[in-house]
Amino acid sequence: MSRLKGALLFLLPLPLLFGALIGLGAGRLDAFLGDGAGFVLFMVAASLTRRGILSAQSRQTPRFARLERFPLKTIGGLLTGFATGLTAFVAVGHGLALSLTFAALALLGFHLVYGLEPLGRPRPFDLGDERARKVADALAEAERKLIELERAATTIANPELKLRLQRIGRQGRVILNQIADRPTDLFRARKFLNVYLEGVQQVADGYARTHRLADSRELEQNFRTVLATVEEVFDEQHRRLLKTDLMDLDVQIEVLKKQLTQL
Repeated sequence: MSRLKGALLFLLPLPLLFGALIGLGAGRLDAFLGDGAGFVLFMVAASLTRRGILSAQSRQTPRFARLERFPLKTIGGLLTGFATGLTAFVAVGHGLALSLTFAALALLGFHLVYGLEPLGRPRPFDLGDERARKVADALAEAERKLIELERAATTIANPELKLRLQRIGRQGRVILNQIADRPTDLFRARKFLNVYLEGVQQVADGYARTHRLADSRELEQNFRTVLATVEEVFDEQHRRLLKTDLMDLDVQIEVLKKQLTQL
């Protein structure tokens, strides 16, 4: 049922399309333009809203990544309100005050049904200096890779591999939370975030795209082996951050990089 949420927005403007076609057939340019403009605006609003809903359903809520400056659902809601007011004023012929009232009510109804997204999200720590901003940007980029990895997991049919990817995603978030709690750990985890995590995300995404096209037990086994190594290295990174050990994971990372390139 949740996959159909927002679909009604595509159906409600259909009378405007019929009105525009009737106006065109009758030679009434004003009716054609008024109804046609309203229909186009409503459809654009519906499309943006639908994309915003599906995007929210397909991933976890980010903790570190900035929200889109203009969230899709919010733009869809504003366009719905504007299209309602424009239709009431131009196509129906209501006065300006009544048209604005219709627009406000449409926006309120949209918010009650679908919700408007906030334009920003507070960061988990102060961004008062350059170092803090670098940590925030690094965590946001790493979280984006984890979100893509988790999204790839939802498209994989094999329950074991899906579960492994989900565990890796949870392990990765634990590590990011560790760094957020103690930003000085970022230097020791930088190679892990920049090289290793990106490689895992790209391989998971590639496997998710191609595993249905190539029924290869060898490919599946290689991917399983890589994921097992990934889990081990994630656990090791977590333990070393807890111990504040200055030794990094260069050797394990280099081994894993070779495995990733062989897939």
